[in-house]
Amino acid sequence: MTRTGRDLPRCEDLVRTLRRSRTMREVAPMECGIAWPVPIAVLQDGEPRVFARLPLFVLRPDPAGGADLFAPFATATLDWSTGRLVEYSDLRFKEPHRSRQEWAHPVGRFPHPAVEGLSHAGYRALRTRLFGTYDELFAAFSLGQQPDGAVTAEFRALLGRLLEPCLVPCYRRLAPKFLRQYLPGDHPPDEG
Repeated sequence: MTRTGRDLPRCEDLVRTLRRSRTMREVAPMECGIAWPVPIAVLQDGEPRVFARLPLFVLRPDPAGGADLFAPFATATLDWSTGRLVEYSDLRFKEPHRSRQEWAHPVGRFPHPAVEGLSHAGYRALRTRLFGTYDELFAAFSLGQQPDGAVTAEFRALLGRLLEPCLVPCYRRLAPKFLRQYLPGDHPPDEG
């Protein structure tokens, strides 16, 4: 059965829509992957506004199976309420102090050990569940609230399993507060 945007979690549908957008075709390579979103909640005129920052990375399939993953080269930020792209940031420009070599070589492989035994359908089911918990996080943040404990626990467990370990250092740089709060056991050495 093929799923349509109507029965996908909103967050998964936003990622799918971004992937198919004209903007992505113009600024991202064909082998671009979209990593897990980072929620960004801000107050604007006293009202909560929520955005989804999506790291973009190269995913180069290997004919023998799996794929090489490269560090995120850009981020795309979407307005959660409208799905509108509000920012595209090329990290190679934004972070000129980093060597170009950092983007030229793989940082890891997919599938990683926590998911390599899953069938394609099993992985997709977990992925959709994680996107569903993202929806609950974004919904709470858009009301200026924190998600309830059960949602947070499920989100942490799913993110801890599905986030590619090789991308964790990149997330630490892009969203350290998010990782400290939601990735189980993430305590970077420089933060004690």
